[in-house]
Amino acid sequence: AKGDMLVAMRLLAAIVIVGLAAAQSLAQSTGSSISEAAAPPPSRWAQETEVLDQALRQRALTATQPRELWVAAQFDSSDPWARVGALARARAMAPGEMLYVASLAMGCLAPMRPLPPECDAVDRLADWAIRDADNGVPSLLLAQRARSRNNVAAMVAFLDEAAGRPRFDDYRDRGAQHLWAAVREVPGTVDPAARAVFAIALASRPSPAVGQLETLCRDPAKLADNVRSACLAAGTAAAQRGANWPLRIAGARLAGRNGEISRRAFECAEAGSAIAEALESPDAAVRARALAAWEARLARKAQVGEVAACEGKPG
Repeated sequence: AKGDMLVAMRLLAAIVIVGLAAAQSLAQSTGSSISEAAAPPPSRWAQETEVLDQALRQRALTATQPRELWVAAQFDSSDPWARVGALARARAMAPGEMLYVASLAMGCLAPMRPLPPECDAVDRLADWAIRDADNGVPSLLLAQRARSRNNVAAMVAFLDEAAGRPRFDDYRDRGAQHLWAAVREVPGTVDPAARAVFAIALASRPSPAVGQLETLCRDPAKLADNVRSACLAAGTAAAQRGANWPLRIAGARLAGRNGEISRRAFECAEAGSAIAEALESPDAAVRARALAAWEARLARKAQVGEVAACEGKPG
């Protein structure tokens, strides 16, 4: 298992810089696998990333500040109740940070019995939708929740609502910045390139929002005409206006039009491979240049979104 983790770290470093999930989606659509597309050797930073992982997990145990709590929640995937608790504290301490609002809403979508009081007392998904009114992602998630409850009328209404939203953002790129800040601040002499490789791996974890949309409009031939039409409109909007490639691919799937966006996403991911390779270089100067390039790309993605940053569009 440890060897598999190290291989995964190297693979993440190679293709996640601008979108691992995009490459995975392309592989799924073509019937191939990521392992078939690339078989990189283990990262030279395997020991360093293990040190960083343990250090962050220890720091998570004593987290008190909003960003620390949000980062701590990223290590609580096996305990959704603890994850929600940390996210709720971050949300309460920094109510204006939309990353925390969105993360708590998505955290409350996890299947939990009993439901945590932080999720039971407030409809966190509706709260996100209200506070982020021009964002179509919470509307899509509300549509998914309505579908799971067999409320077709509400599902269509939320899909129609999403179709009119000007942007779709799950704040994945904002989260990547938080993770990098946390990794960078871990005390010690770990090489900055190793820190970047580890931060890339952490940020590559799939977004709960994208996972929730997998079944929203499945089996379109079996859907009523009005539902199929609403899926097409909302999916097209997300495919055109999603902030990152996984969201655009999820939208394209809703609309039944996945191929072109998957190709663009994969090309964008491949464009970052030179940076990833340079982070593994034995030459400190090469690593330093790669780190600077990666940090600039990370900041740009957080500012304008992964797609716009990759395609060189202005913010």
